[in-house]
Amino acid sequence: MRFESSRQRVVPPRIVLAVGQRAFVNHPSDGPYAVAMTDEQGLPAASLRDGDEVEILAWRPRGSTGTRYRVRRPADGANGWLAAAELRRTAVRSAPSAPSPSEPSRGMSRYHDTGRPFGSRA
Repeated sequence: MRFESSRQRVVPPRIVLAVGQRAFVNHPSDGPYAVAMTDEQGLPAASLRDGDEVEILAWRPRGSTGTRYRVRRPADGANGWLAAAELRRTAVRSAPSAPSPSEPSRGMSRYHDTGRPFGSRA
């Protein structure tokens, strides 16, 4: 008989980036603060804004604390370490997509609406 834990383990989504690949800064929340890039000792080296482009120079697995990536900002050459959660592959956050004009939206029929209940006669 196996022991089943009542706690469910929450696993964050994994982001795998290759050395040499371009990535973009992902601000985890919509707060007013910038993302801090840190040096080897963990001290702030530079601040980055959401959407800033960076180049991956190296990575370091950190076990339960999460993978860290050494990045360089091409704009000014600043480099330091960021957590994997602070990076994404796309330049902009993916927003919920709006239905295209060719697709009918919910509640609208693609046929002419007569204004009377379904099944009633004129």
